[in-house]
Amino acid sequence: MSTTPHRHQAPPANKGLLALAVVLLAIPIIALMFVGTYAKDEPRVAGFPFFIWYQFVWVVLCSALTYSAYRIVLKARPHVPMNPEGDEFLDDDTRPDSRQDGIR
Repeated sequence: MSTTPHRHQAPPANKGLLALAVVLLAIPIIALMFVGTYAKDEPRVAGFPFFIWYQFVWVVLCSALTYSAYRIVLKARPHVPMNPEGDEFLDDDTRPDSRQDGIR
């Protein structure tokens, strides 16, 4: 009997979805690089200068874009389940959610 652990190949990642996640993460970086476009006082919102509230809006947008990218990466890179001890991958036929007919 071989002592080499049984290794599974990870399922192929969806490169299109990963590229979309990169674009979503790059949007706030690129938008905030051009400080000259938002380094101004007017228009004011609730007494705050444009520079302040514009960056605050990007905090919310960046959070939404980061979460979206995270969900897309989870979809693009399928998970291969492991046993409860975490020392080996479960085969397709030993997964608790697998069916004999092959439909999931």
